[in-house]
This record gives sequence, structure tokens and C-alpha cells, in this order.
Amino acid sequence: MIRFANPLWLLLILALIGRIVLLISDRRHRFGAFAISSMSLVTPRGSVRAQLAGIPFLLESIAAVAMIVALARPQRVTRMATNDRFGIDIVVALDASGSMAAEDFKPRNRFGVAKELIGDFIARRQDDRIGIVTFGVRAATRVPITYDRDIAAAILERAQVGENGDGTAIGHAIATAVNRLRTSKTRSRIIILVTDGVNNAGSIDPLAAAQLAARYGIKIYTIGVGSRGPVPIPMKRQDPFTGEIVTTYQLVRADLDEEALAAIAKATNGEYFRATDARTMGEVLDRIDHLEKTRLTAPKSERIEELYGLPLAIGVAMFALALLSGETVWQKVAA
Repeated sequence: MIRFANPLWLLLILALIGRIVLLISDRRHRFGAFAISSMSLVTPRGSVRAQLAGIPFLLESIAAVAMIVALARPQRVTRMATNDRFGIDIVVALDASGSMAAEDFKPRNRFGVAKELIGDFIARRQDDRIGIVTFGVRAATRVPITYDRDIAAAILERAQVGENGDGTAIGHAIATAVNRLRTSKTRSRIIILVTDGVNNAGSIDPLAAAQLAARYGIKIYTIGVGSRGPVPIPMKRQDPFTGEIVTTYQLVRADLDEEALAAIAKATNGEYFRATDARTMGEVLDRIDHLEKTRLTAPKSERIEELYGLPLAIGVAMFALALLSGETVWQKVAA
């Protein structure tokens, strides 16, 4: 980035422009005479010397502009990260069980909306490391904690409902996320658990996994997703007559254990949120984004390179040429 340390000096350019306008006006009135600072030219009208009489003044003007720019002190500023700044390590544990295909989060299903909103959340956390765990009947690390948001976003986009089996192993998901964060050296580590179900798979109790997280100083924010009441879930089956795969919808009542999710969050000094549609889920992630702000112990440092040397050199050179040409090539000639 280029900036001027003393930009008010640039106002002198307006005075220079005014001087040029006045001298041009004076030349038009005097025809063959052209005044250049302390030097005057009086040459026959129409001669080559008369046509070029303004060159010393042009050089003088360029010199003035260059020196004004030098006085304004142009600088090249490079912003650099300081070693004192630190972010947060975040692991998102996203439920990929079959019920996340429920289409009550218009215009897409719960899983599609959750992926988009989590992707937006990740993009905002520029100073943090991000990890992603998806879970169903088992949990799997999709992205180890990393600063590479592009990789995290690409892998998140490819995640699919049912890829970890059709079940909800909340305890296993928390334990997997804790395992990713337990060796982290950052001062703040959090897990964002997104689910629409109840723990019905895996051998790890969710509350026991939350207590393990608390021992490592890891905070868990839990988000229960899904509208209340029966919701439509697409079911794919093969038509026995045509052999084609057809999609039918089955109304299923949400089976969300809000009490357990609240207990998980409380055990780690986190919070539980309920998201009943796409809008409220976006608001929940915005709330978490504001609760867990990245802290900086020092501002970003700047490397400043002074650039006034070049315009100063140009100004001195142009002014010398103006003086030299005024005393030699375009010296005063009697009319």
C-alpha cells in the first residue's frame, strides 16, 4: 500500500496549477513574450525558438511537482503479522445421519443449510485454525485443525448425509473432536456440535466425553437443529415394476434430546442453542462468532519504506535543467 506521511503538502500543487494558468493567460495577451521565473524570452513570433520557449518553464513545473511530492513523503507500507497475536482452535462436529436430510430448512435440507452456514462461519475466522468432524453411527475426522480455509471449505462441501452410517454417535463425535484439540497450545479451544438427534450409537457416553473436554479446558457449544413436530424426510426406493429409483417422503417427528445437549454445554462452560430454521441457525452461528472473538495482544506491525528519494532526485534534476536551458539554449534574445 502506498500512502503519504504529510499529505497536506500536496495542496501546493493547486497553487502551482494557478501559477501555470496565469502565465498561459499572460502569454496569450503578450503574444511573442513568455516569462519564465526570473528569465524572459522575447523572440520573433512564429519562430522555432518561440514555439519552444516554454520548455524551461515546463521543466521548472515538473521540478516543483516532484519536490512537492517529496515533501509529502510517499511511503510503501507492508502490514505484517506479529508473533504476539493468537487465534482460537475450533472443531465443528456436524451430524451427517439420515435425519439431517429432513427438508424443513427451506430451500434445502438441514444438512445442506448447515454446511453453507458453517462454511460462512469458517470464512469469517481468519486468524483461527479450523477442524471438521462428521458423524453418524461413527465419527470421522474430515479436516484436521488447519489454517487452510479453502481446503476446509472444499472438504465440507463434499460431505454427504449418511456417509458415516445412519445413527447418531454424539459421544464418539465429542471424543474425536477432543482428541484433535487436546494437544493444541492455543489459549482458547472450542467444539461446535451440530445435531438433530439423540445419542443412539457408539460406546461413549456424551456427558462423559463432555467432562473429558472440560478437563482439557475445551468449551463446547451445542446446536440442536430442526423444527418442532413432524418433518418430511425423503426416502429413496426402487420401483419393483420399472426398476427406477423413486423418491417418496415420510413424515417423522424430531427426536432431539435438548436436555442432554444443554448438559453437555454446561459441563464445559459453553452454551446450548436451538435452531428451528435456516435463519435462526445463521443467527446462532453469528452469536457464537461474537462470543468467541480472536484476541490480539499487539496490533499488526507495519514495515515502512520511504519513497521520497526518487521524486526529490527528479525535482533537483529538472530544476537544474530548467536553469541550464534558460541561460543557454533559450537565453534572452533582443526583439
